[in-house]
Amino acid sequence: MLERRAVAAVTLASLLGLAAQLLFFREPLGLNALLVTGLFLAAAWTQRDRAAPLQARDAWLPASALAFAACCVVRADGPLLAFDVLATFGLTAATVAAWSGAPVSALPVASVVAEGWSLCERVILGAADVVIPAWPRLRVAHRRLGRVSRYIGGIGLAAPFVIVFALLFSSADAVFARSLENIFDLKRIADALSETPGRLFIALAFAWPAAGALAALWRVPRDYLTSPSRARLAGESATVALALIAALFAAFVSLQLAYLFGGRDTLDAAAITYSAYARRGFFELIAAVALVAVLLFGLELTVQVRGRAYLGAALTLLALTAVVLASAWYRLDLYQQAYGWTELRFYAMTAIAFLALALALFGWGVARGRMSFALQPLALAVVLVALTANAIGPAAFVARANIARVLDPSGLPADASRNFDADTLVGLGGGAIVELVDAFPRLPLSQRLYADILLRIALSRVDEDRAPDWQGWNLEREHERAALVRARDELLR
Repeated sequence: MLERRAVAAVTLASLLGLAAQLLFFREPLGLNALLVTGLFLAAAWTQRDRAAPLQARDAWLPASALAFAACCVVRADGPLLAFDVLATFGLTAATVAAWSGAPVSALPVASVVAEGWSLCERVILGAADVVIPAWPRLRVAHRRLGRVSRYIGGIGLAAPFVIVFALLFSSADAVFARSLENIFDLKRIADALSETPGRLFIALAFAWPAAGALAALWRVPRDYLTSPSRARLAGESATVALALIAALFAAFVSLQLAYLFGGRDTLDAAAITYSAYARRGFFELIAAVALVAVLLFGLELTVQVRGRAYLGAALTLLALTAVVLASAWYRLDLYQQAYGWTELRFYAMTAIAFLALALALFGWGVARGRMSFALQPLALAVVLVALTANAIGPAAFVARANIARVLDPSGLPADASRNFDADTLVGLGGGAIVELVDAFPRLPLSQRLYADILLRIALSRVDEDRAPDWQGWNLEREHERAALVRARDELLR
């Protein structure tokens, strides 16, 4: 049984590598990401141990992996695309662990780390983990096909010499060269040979870890009903630490409340500008919120006794941290009102949304004593926020919001900037180009003239009449191409 599974894993991994080089060689991310993810999950499903239990609560893992892979077909924003790829890898790996029998969504943190470490070992070992058990059957196949394999070996041995001699003879004799060209497309053969190293690298880069991941599906799951790790931190020490930190947060929050509820009048009275208030300290506040989350997570995993004083101090610190996070959001909102949106500000707002969910989950974990099981809800929060960001589309959102500022500045503060940064929008590409082309006739004349120049430059850099190859097809890039064609034919005459 082990030998048959090993041979199947080698075969499936090799086919996945072959498919990967066909889909990804000299192609951007797009439809290929969804196809290769679906092919791998299908292969893993056929290789899973039927005796291993499957948990219904783990069904979100493969569904989310496919959802993020599908986002690679829809969105073309660089940072968002990079996150979608990493999320697809991580959720696919978690799916493999779940299909091997591990109840991923129900594991405490220590067991999740142990399972992840084990899977990493299998992926790193890769094909080496399955070739050894598959070798006896491969040897049997080699003996049965011994005569055929010897003929194939002779062809492989002769092939490079035949090619070299053919090239030499073609160079020496024009008639021979013309005869060969009539029979073979020498240029196509030369191009194929030049592509071989790159295609081989992509195939091995996919096939090697895929074989290890398929091998991980057969491993006997660990007994996860182990005794909890021994706590080493006294409850009194944790309570005092939380109380002191909460006191510092309370002092800071008492100063922030005036600005949070005083609005622009308070800032004007204090002679504080937008940039001085909004820019300074934003990232420090975000770091403070993240550090509180890490601190509480560590304390919950190590504290010996969770008394009422400890719970009160922890929940108070979480409430004060929520106010600090609200202050960070307020600063970012003031800065956005003054200077408009950028992709960085969009992702900063996304980070704030995730941290807000994380604080709510940590509050639940502290109150219920379930912090060791908070990792999976946090992962679900990441999935929810990231899929929402993909649904919005950062480039299109930023362009739409900044164009609206120019078309209708009535809702902006008196001292807000009203400049229109068309360079940034064109640099974003994708949905930003689409929004700019759609709004082009409604822009003020001065802005329209400058946008005209930028769109012409964008047109000169792309072959807008050439449809992309199907492997790298992407919805947002296709909309961008169509918008540039429309701009060329209708707006930029």
